[in-house]
Amino acid sequence: MKKVLVTSTFTLPEENDKRLQIDYIPFIETEIYPESQIIPYLPNEVNSFIVTSGNAVQAIKNIELEGDFYVVGKNTAKELFGQNREISFISNYAEDLLERMLETEVKKYVFFKGNLSLSTLPDSLRKNGVEVIGIECYKTTLKPTKVNENYDALVFMSPSAVKSYLSMNQIPRDALVFVSGKTTAKAVKDLAGDLPVYYPEETTKESLLTLIKETIND
Repeated sequence: MKKVLVTSTFTLPEENDKRLQIDYIPFIETEIYPESQIIPYLPNEVNSFIVTSGNAVQAIKNIELEGDFYVVGKNTAKELFGQNREISFISNYAEDLLERMLETEVKKYVFFKGNLSLSTLPDSLRKNGVEVIGIECYKTTLKPTKVNENYDALVFMSPSAVKSYLSMNQIPRDALVFVSGKTTAKAVKDLAGDLPVYYPEETTKESLLTLIKETIND
């Protein structure tokens, strides 16, 4: 049996493959801010919103927002659809979303973000003359833990989880490393060296699990 460690509370689809044992150890904690810490910062004149994580979706779930959403990640978009939000564009990665946003006439966005969210997308928009109002709606805290078991594969869902894990552990050279996408893959390579890192073309839980199964059992 192959042992897989997922370094977050992000759960993969239920798996009945007896060849896999999937353990979950969260290396980060997330605090969703109450609406009272978000609503006062919402500008009245903006009706275009950027959402790049499920945490942001949870933070705004009970807030009335009239306008269009620009979204990174199909899982994130699915949650927004569940809130009956109007979604203009869905992208697997921020760079693709940026390209689409620059094709529109929109010149002002609200970006729902966390305290550790990367500034790449808003910075790129600002360089192109687009105003971005960042509203922090959740807080991520690193939660380092020493891992004493040996795992055949490690799964990272964010750069923060990579940083937290590596603060007390090393990635074994014989372990397979799976991540949610390009940004987290870059974090692994920047912090742990030029290791082989696997990520799916589609940013969904199902695609990630399929990739893990196909690669680890190859």
